[in-house]
Amino acid sequence: MKPYLATARAFRWVLVAIVVLVWGAGLFDAAAVYRSTYRSEATIWAVRAAPALSVTDPDDPNIALIQTAASQQAEVLKQLVQTRSFLIDVIGRTSLKAAFVAASDQDGFIDDVRRRFTVETLGTSLIRVSFAGRDPQTPLELLNAALVVRAERIEQARQLSSAALDLLYQRQLDFAQKEAVDARKALDDFNSTHPAPLSDVDQHVQAQLGLDVDFALARLSDLRGRQERSQLAPALLEVSGVEFQIVDAPRASAKPSGGERSAMTIAFVALAAGLGLSALLVLAGTLLGVRGTRAPRTAPGRVRADVAAASSAPGK
Repeated sequence: MKPYLATARAFRWVLVAIVVLVWGAGLFDAAAVYRSTYRSEATIWAVRAAPALSVTDPDDPNIALIQTAASQQAEVLKQLVQTRSFLIDVIGRTSLKAAFVAASDQDGFIDDVRRRFTVETLGTSLIRVSFAGRDPQTPLELLNAALVVRAERIEQARQLSSAALDLLYQRQLDFAQKEAVDARKALDDFNSTHPAPLSDVDQHVQAQLGLDVDFALARLSDLRGRQERSQLAPALLEVSGVEFQIVDAPRASAKPSGGERSAMTIAFVALAAGLGLSALLVLAGTLLGVRGTRAPRTAPGRVRADVAAASSAPGK
């Protein structure tokens, strides 16, 4: 341990300079990040739509309902933020459009915007979406644009799903109509070929054919109702907005906020780097044989005055 302490004493001013420079630069950078970060956030109330308004078939057993409404909507937003087309559309609706078009590294620009988005759940029905920018206005613009683009993307997906489901119902409806016509024709043919009075066997056959007609008409009516709901559900959800309601709209932040974590990270890295460089210098100096300040040696040929006087005295 003593050799390391001796090396540290020998390089004490160098160590002080390293610590001051590294820590000073890190703390200055952390303070600059904290002062130049502005965060805007929005709180959203998310609920699950009623099965009657669902675009999908409510009788489908493959529909998973494990996630809460908030986690489901939060996952949708997180996945959208990971897509390039979504962020380009969002940036194109803000004041960053000109800077993005002129940027030499557009992928890096998008990655920087993506890192500044944060989506988190606050419970089973609440979501918080935030953005940390370098000025007060940009986070507000990006959050508003992101919510608008998200609503447009969800509505487009819902319309496409509704169109596909409507086509499926239409084919099932055509088949059900054919079955109803065939059942009615079979009953009419039986009635025309079997005049009254009917035997017990014929009455049983007639009743069975009547049930076939009733079942075909009931299935036809059910399919028509499902088709109408699949067509009305997207419009009703869009008008009502029950799935995604903005409780606290995003606002421009007048004071710096949201940069605490980044500033603390920078400060911690600077402190660790200063200590690491100092320890490395002490270790290298010790291994290379550098020691603490030694007492000055007497030059060869030079004799202390008092020693020379004592040696020249009589009797010496």
